[in-house]
This record gives sequence, C-alpha cells and structure tokens, in this order.
Amino acid sequence: MRLKSTKSSLNKPFNWIIFIFCIVFVGLFMFTFMNAKFYNTPIGQITQIDNKSTSQITDEHHNKDVKHKERLHIKILNGKFEGKTAKIDHEYTASQADSESFSKNNKVLLHIDNNLNGAYITEKKRDSLVVAITGLFLLTVLLVGKKIGLQSILSLVINTAVVLLAIFIHNQSPSISLFGLMSIGIVISTALTLVLVTGWRWRTLITIVSTLLGTFICVGITQLVIQFTGGAGLKFETMSFLTLPPKEVFLASVMIGSLGAVMDVAITIASGMAEILRRTPDISMTRWALAGRNIGQDIMGTMTNILLFSYLSGSLPMLLIYLKNANTITYTVSMNWSLEISRAITGGIGIVLTIPITIMLMQLWFKLRGATQ
Repeated sequence: MRLKSTKSSLNKPFNWIIFIFCIVFVGLFMFTFMNAKFYNTPIGQITQIDNKSTSQITDEHHNKDVKHKERLHIKILNGKFEGKTAKIDHEYTASQADSESFSKNNKVLLHIDNNLNGAYITEKKRDSLVVAITGLFLLTVLLVGKKIGLQSILSLVINTAVVLLAIFIHNQSPSISLFGLMSIGIVISTALTLVLVTGWRWRTLITIVSTLLGTFICVGITQLVIQFTGGAGLKFETMSFLTLPPKEVFLASVMIGSLGAVMDVAITIASGMAEILRRTPDISMTRWALAGRNIGQDIMGTMTNILLFSYLSGSLPMLLIYLKNANTITYTVSMNWSLEISRAITGGIGIVLTIPITIMLMQLWFKLRGATQ
C-alpha cells in the first residue's frame, strides 16, 4: 500500500519538479564547499587564530567597546600560492561596527599582490549561506504554492531581469532617461507577473490597469509636490555620490517600491470581488462595491505598515550609528529616514488610490458586459 502511494506521488509531474529541485539545491550547496579553484580571487581557509591582545576602548562620545588584536593563519586554497600559509594581523571590535571577526575554518576572500607578506582579507566567502537561504526560499514557495509558486518564481526572475536590463541600458546610453526606462520596465513586469500568477482572465486585465494607474498616479502626485515645494525636506544630499539627477533616481525608486504593494492590493480586491460575484450572482452593484471597499479597508493599513517597515529597516544600522555619535534625533531621522519615509508615504497614497480605482474598473467592466444594477 505504501509502495503504491509512493509510485502515485512520483507519477505527478510537479512532484518530480520538487525532487529535481532538491537534488540540484543539495548539489549546489555541497559544491560551494569545494569550488575555490573556480574563483579568480584568492581564497583562504583560517586554520589557526592567535590572540595577541584585548583592550577596552572609549571614544569621545563615551561609547565603550572591546578591541581585539589577533594573528590569523590562512591556508591558500587556489591560485599560484595554493597550499601555502599566510599570516595576517587582524583587528576588530566587539561591536563590529567597522570591522569583522573571524572564526577557525572560515573561508575568506583575499587580496594578494606579489607575495604573501602584503596579503589582506577583503571579506568572508558567503556563497554557501547565499545558496542555502535562496534554496530554502524557493523550496518553500514551491511546496506552498505548487504550480502558482513556480509561476511566482518565474515572474520574480523576469522582474529582476527587467529592472537590471533598464539599468544596463541607461548605463550604456546615459542620454536615455532612467525614469522612462523604469516606467517601460514596470509596465512589462506588471503585465507578465499578473498573467503568470493569475492566468489570463477578465480580472487580470483589470488588475493590470488598476496597478499601473495607482502606481503612476502616486508617482505623479510626488512629482507635483516636489515641483511645488522645491524638494524641501528631502535630503537628496544623502545620494551625493550619484552622477545622476537625484530626483529622477528617487522617483524611479518610489515607482519600483510602490509597485509591489499596489499590485497586491489590486489583485486582492479584484479576486475578492470576482469570488463574491461568483457565489452570489444576484448581488446588487452597490453591495458588491461596498464589499470591495471593505476588503480594501481591511488590507490598507497592513500594506502601508509593511511598506513603511520594509523601507525603514534598511537604514536602521546607520540610524543607530548616528545616535551613538551624539547626533540629535531630528538630525538623525532627517539624514537617514527622510527619503524612506517619503517613499513609504508615496506608496501609501498609491495603495489608497488603488482601492477605488479597482472597484470602479470592476463595476465598469460588468456594466459593459450588461450587468444590471
């Protein structure tokens, strides 16, 4: 009975996809432990750590830390110095604010000139961790989402490729507007994502249109506000290393960041209203629209919070460094969170606008199909 059940499971094509993916994932993970010879960059493995000294330090702002000095014995795993051992002096603080600690058997990327005496560590070799996290993420999506999960992964790859292609084209031809390229990329990625995830249905077209309208309207509002206020309060100087107009880069980032949340709201409302209509085909247009509005109100707050927290979390380490160095909270927030908060607020506007846009498009669609009031 158990053998019959196993054979039945293996006869399903999707189970074979999971099985093949697991084999590839395990194989890639194991390969990362023995792929040093494929790197052009010298790679070494720490075989011994000699602790030279440990001391307490205090900076001018009375922040206390512990400083460690040690000597690392590193066996070279590739290149012309393969098999030899380099001895590198290394310093790090316990907080690891501007340095990094290493453990025995860690593999590291090295910079070596003509001899091992001048060798130093550039960073840890982290490909095993990257493969593990990526593989577990993809496996979870496949196990939970099944066919839809596979389509979601495909759309994720396509969206990443579209954004990178837009950046590449702009890098090769700087005269072409980055914002224009991103706008075209957003239209393409939105259409492909929704068709892949939901299939080609009547509500798919509505979701695509409402997503694009919500995204571009909120970006347009942001552009108008910046135009009227001269960008006062937005710390574009935090993007000072760019050789591009910071406003254009900011608007492009707002558009990309808002798209996901706006798309989620649009597809949730459209799918919910479609399911309500399927179950209660005699529902009045007013009650149907009210149901869509209730769905939108339920997800509006959570989606805005998700957008806000995802933006703010990236700059949290820098925020703490500013505060630790005796900067005021207002200056710290303005220098680290002004652009992120602006992006989150703009995305929130897009989320709110997408709710009535999706509801109106759903109503318009059914009126055109002859739906009665």
